[in-house]
Amino acid sequence: MKKKTVAMLLAAVMALTSLAGCGSGSGSGESASSGQTAGTEAGTEAGAEAASNFNAEGYPIVNDEITLKVMLAIRDTDTMIAPEEMPAVQRLDELTGIKTEWEVIKGSDWDTKLNLMFASGEYPDVIIAPNGQVDDEEYGVTQQLLIPMDDLIEQYMPNYTSRRDAEDDDPTVSLVASDGQTYSVGYLVGQNINTNQHYFINQTWLDALGLETPTDVESLTEVLRAFKTGDPNGNGEADEVPLEMGLDTGFYGIRYILPLFGIPCDPDKWIYIDNDKQVQFAATQDGFRECMEWLNMCYTEGLVDAELLSQDLNTIETKLAGGNVGFFTAWRLIAMAWDEGVAKDAVFWMPDTEATSCYRYLEVARPGAYITATNENVEATARWLDAMLETEMQFSLYYGEQDATDGTGWAYNENGKIDSINDGTVEVRNYLDCNTMFWAPGKYISDTFNMPEQRTEKTDYCLQSDEAGIIQKYSNDYLDMAPLTSEQLQSITLKETDINNAVVENIAGFVSGGVTDESWNSFVSLFDGMGVADYVKMYQDAIDTMELE
Repeated sequence: MKKKTVAMLLAAVMALTSLAGCGSGSGSGESASSGQTAGTEAGTEAGAEAASNFNAEGYPIVNDEITLKVMLAIRDTDTMIAPEEMPAVQRLDELTGIKTEWEVIKGSDWDTKLNLMFASGEYPDVIIAPNGQVDDEEYGVTQQLLIPMDDLIEQYMPNYTSRRDAEDDDPTVSLVASDGQTYSVGYLVGQNINTNQHYFINQTWLDALGLETPTDVESLTEVLRAFKTGDPNGNGEADEVPLEMGLDTGFYGIRYILPLFGIPCDPDKWIYIDNDKQVQFAATQDGFRECMEWLNMCYTEGLVDAELLSQDLNTIETKLAGGNVGFFTAWRLIAMAWDEGVAKDAVFWMPDTEATSCYRYLEVARPGAYITATNENVEATARWLDAMLETEMQFSLYYGEQDATDGTGWAYNENGKIDSINDGTVEVRNYLDCNTMFWAPGKYISDTFNMPEQRTEKTDYCLQSDEAGIIQKYSNDYLDMAPLTSEQLQSITLKETDINNAVVENIAGFVSGGVTDESWNSFVSLFDGMGVADYVKMYQDAIDTMELE
């Protein structure tokens, strides 16, 4: 979505709801409205004191020290020293004049403690949670316990806005709530990629059998048959796995075979947006049936792993690491779990057919930080969040100290770009890692960071796919940005679970038992009773309000 259409989108979104604006805040009676809280309201003594202490530009942010209470979500696997003791955090405190007190919460405890916190009426000043979900519809739009950030971002966050505005497509459109306002500062580690669906074929086996690279599903099928019968690994045994995959196993699952049959299925939903901006239910499309029929043929002929229907992701990766595989789908080859397995023989494969439609991935922000309604220093907090994004500060908080010698950190290379020298071996970290705020859209990270080989590999695959025209026109990611209310989102959670269970269960039956007109018609009619038509229409109505280009 181009930046020039964002204003049109927001206007359309706000026309859908009467919830625009923010009224009362917490149970203490303090209030919040677009960029304003009780701490900065004219006529209050605390607000006047905060205003006189605040510097809109330069450092320090405040003349007399203030304290911000920060609630931080971290991954369960992370072990770190107290944030107050981290060198980068201490420099941030000194630079800004703002002392920080941190409450660190593991991911497995996050939802429970977040909900208890909001129920208690005692809130931190800021929530940093790129690795923990916060429902901005519930706590922002409905309860008004989070404040809208739009005005604060424009006035006080130049690091954030300059990187956002440098992009051709606005990466923050994903943060807009149903009332047209934004309740969070975004988090983004850009990679300059546009799809997560790639296909890989064993070039060593092709060469061993004197086979040409297949160009479509028909010629791919013949190659898989040759892999099965031609002993391409040369061990004299019929032990090759022509096609390795699982049932619903992420990058290795059936969702990533569907694009070969024109269904740009994404990792989460069974709906997609077609070239005419229409929301389609994937499981009842002709291409879906064709894919099921092809997979049943592969299953019957032994062209696909016989454990397809039962194996999990770890089992598939173990088999890929063994290297005895002819064709598979994956995120990339380098720095995966099979560097000594299929990676040494496999090459990127791209079908030469207009029928292919891979899911278009948008590099958009996910929510990173929120300011609560009881914060008495919202302007200072916004500037403090932006100070976290100063380039050297940001990378120190993410990787560790500049020029460190303990297996952590980062350094400038001879081209003036940043290299990560963090080898990931330090068990107890003195930096926040990916739990910190990080704002690096594609152009910024390309100009600033020396991308590792695995990132440039992925970017190259994406560029080739885009040039070949095999990626869908309108990304399914817009479905996650659709202006749905909190009530609508709650209503679809169970529905999507039921839909997914029904689809996956029937896929298993189709793959193992085949597809007949009778079984297909029964499958299609199944979704009539599940309210799928209303589910699709709800998304369609929301997409219609968005000015997709």
